[in-house]
Amino acid sequence: MIKIILVDDEPHANSLLKVLIEKEFSNVITVVGTAQSIKEACSLIVNNSIDLVFLDIHMPEENGFALFNYFATPTFDVIFTTAYDRYAIQAFKYSAFDYILKPIDESVLYETMQRYLVEKSNSNALKEQIALLRSYVDQAEEGKKRIFFNTLTGFELTYVNDILFIKADGNYSEVHIEGDKKIVVSQSLRTVEKRLPQSLFFRTHKSYIVALTAVISYDKKEKTVKLTDGSTLEVSYRRENDFLNKVLEKV
Repeated sequence: MIKIILVDDEPHANSLLKVLIEKEFSNVITVVGTAQSIKEACSLIVNNSIDLVFLDIHMPEENGFALFNYFATPTFDVIFTTAYDRYAIQAFKYSAFDYILKPIDESVLYETMQRYLVEKSNSNALKEQIALLRSYVDQAEEGKKRIFFNTLTGFELTYVNDILFIKADGNYSEVHIEGDKKIVVSQSLRTVEKRLPQSLFFRTHKSYIVALTAVISYDKKEKTVKLTDGSTLEVSYRRENDFLNKVLEKV
């Protein structure tokens, strides 16, 4: 739900606007509260993470523009409401979403709100796309990193992307790498698991950790996964659904 507040020193103006908004948009918008001064508005905004403020300009003590003195970088949008059209240019200097003249015309209000909802929807979709892209970039960067393993004779470094799977071997672990190479690590599988990026690996079984990018097929009947090097590894029943969901995220 989009959270809004109404700010006007005249209570009846707030009440009328609340009725008009809830009449048409109650399924997507909630009017968190009303304020009759800038200080009251600030309190509502800070305590409720407000998305949109309907803001009267001509008020005693502090006018509507004073709200921006309290928020250097506002995280909310503003629609100014006023009986005076001389404030229009100043309103848009404050990056107002819109400016509605009083008395408020229902059709103008509804058209403005429809535009706001469309733009809000597009903005949220863009944010989701950016977040998704950023996660892909982060995962790619994780894969390019090298990881340090203690071995029986010293240590070895390998690129995270080169790891196909890790197999438990008592208190040790076998790290299987592209090129049919194996590193015997002097750490348990649990310890190794904690050091691997969760976005790239999954513990399919008490004895195995699999690189998700190495998966090429899954046998649901046999509960086994096949990797790019031809290895076939077990997947425990209780981990199956989580594993499949993780693999599908990579598709």
